[in-house]
Amino acid sequence: MPGTETLNPPASDGATSSWPAWTEPMRGALKRHVPLAPMTTLRIGGPADWYYPAESVEGLVAALAAGRAAGVPITLLGDGSNVLISDRGIRGLVVHNRARNIERRGNDLYAEAGASLADLVSRSRDESLTGLEFASGIFGSVGGAVYGNAGAYGRSIADVLVWAEVLTREGERLRLAKGDLEFAYRRSGCAANGWIVLSCLVRLSPGDHAAIGAEMERIIGIRATKLPVDIPSAGSYFKNIEDPSAEYGKVPAGRLLEDAGAKSLRVGDAGVYEKHANVIVNLGQATAADVLALADRMKDIVRRRYGIELENEVRFLGEPMG
Repeated sequence: MPGTETLNPPASDGATSSWPAWTEPMRGALKRHVPLAPMTTLRIGGPADWYYPAESVEGLVAALAAGRAAGVPITLLGDGSNVLISDRGIRGLVVHNRARNIERRGNDLYAEAGASLADLVSRSRDESLTGLEFASGIFGSVGGAVYGNAGAYGRSIADVLVWAEVLTREGERLRLAKGDLEFAYRRSGCAANGWIVLSCLVRLSPGDHAAIGAEMERIIGIRATKLPVDIPSAGSYFKNIEDPSAEYGKVPAGRLLEDAGAKSLRVGDAGVYEKHANVIVNLGQATAADVLALADRMKDIVRRRYGIELENEVRFLGEPMG
């Protein structure tokens, strides 16, 4: 990749790398000054100071331990959906979770956190296991789905999760039952507790292969009428508003935005998607600054019309844009 540097093994004469000692556990794969925009669904973002693709859970844990011990700021990246990376990039070490193993265990599916949620859903169909159809068409990694309790149509990952293995701030690996993960709407206790999801187990039920596939196709078809397929986006930008009297207990943020006229808004090359007012799309060369300014305008029109403060679902990563 142009402009990047890779940490190579030492020369045969015993010469050592000039890179810091904490980088040794990532030897051969660690790179510097890596552009992150291509690794996100919005195709926006500056470079990482240091970038390491972790291909296994053990590699992920080792990289995190090395960075933490050296006091290096660490950012974990999954599938790159549901995130907006600063135009100024990310300081410190970006660890890209690429541990993607999925296994069947009886009627359960075990998945490493770097696996895509789409692959987990597809595997459930292939194994004729029902219970994950609601997640059809949701972008992101399994780890991100657990971290943010991803869901749709009144269901979420918390409904099928048995346990998740997490890494604590202190470097301890814990297997936590669903009840210990503090699930709520679009959140878990991972953020508050500083837990990093390493893997999980979801409990499904035997079902009819054709019926499972048909339901998945139906849901994907519905999503295709509302969400962009070939335009860069991060999916729904704001969380829906919790309301027990509403369908599925939520008032769609997109409905409020559309009624308030958000579909006409655009800042630079960041625009509101024509089919869904809660989706910001990159129309060409949008910057993170464009997206943040547009999101502020969207919040403002809903605040002024309804007195409701929208809460971001997309997470901002990297250097502040002030």
